[in-house]
Parts: sequence; C-alpha cells; structure tokens
Amino acid sequence: MTRNSFEIAAAIDQFQPQDEEWLELDELLEELFESESPASGIPAMLRVFERYPTEDGAGVFWSIIHGMESLPDYEPLLVESVQSAPSESGLTMVNRLLNSGVTQINSLKLVQLFEQTAQNQSAPAEVRESARRFLKKHHSPD
Repeated sequence: MTRNSFEIAAAIDQFQPQDEEWLELDELLEELFESESPASGIPAMLRVFERYPTEDGAGVFWSIIHGMESLPDYEPLLVESVQSAPSESGLTMVNRLLNSGVTQINSLKLVQLFEQTAQNQSAPAEVRESARRFLKKHHSPD
C-alpha cells in the first residue's frame, strides 16, 4: 500500500536511529520526495534536525538539505526552526542561502540568525560555535 505524504511525514517524526543506523530515514525521505506532496514533509524534516542538532545522520541529512532546497517556500519554516531549536544542519542551510545571494527571509536578515544562535545558551556549544564561524564568514564591516 502506498502511503501519502502526511503518513510518510508522521513516520519521519517517529524515526529514531538504531545503533547509529540511518538507512530507514533515507528510505523515508526517498518515499516522501516521490509522494504527491513532498513539501508537506518540510516541518517533519526540520524536526529531524531539531531532534539531532549536532548530527549529520551518517550523511543522510544531506538528502534532507538537497531535497528541501528543491521545494518551494521552505525558507520561512527553516528560519523558524533555527530560531526555536538551532541545529548544525539548519545553520548549514542558512549559510547555503547566503552563499546563493539570499540575504533576508521576510524581515529577518539571515546573518541575524547566526548572531542569535551564537548567543543562544540553550543551543549546543557545537552549534553556537558553528554560528560564530558562519557569522565571521558572512560579516561585512559597516
């Protein structure tokens, strides 16, 4: 039986790696991107980053990054995710937006996300350090 995108997103939300094995998530992502509405899975994909803020999912998170970048209008949800639960992968996506010439989402300048994250004491130290590194890379003297 073929699942719809909402059922697949629910399965992504339930996913937990067993013994550092991320293959099941990769299969869920493939299923999502072949579904009728992959964009409906954007929140679930971002929640994976939020649950595992310093992981790369043994490379599987790149499937999320590339897949999400192929979908329309993911950017505001990405900003919300980074603001509420900063993650390495979320910051990587913001960096990639800046590298592509996008500097602002709605009224927020993307470098501000790095500033906020670098100061966010509830974010993992590794994530705060990545935010500082990206901020240094994109900081332009006034």
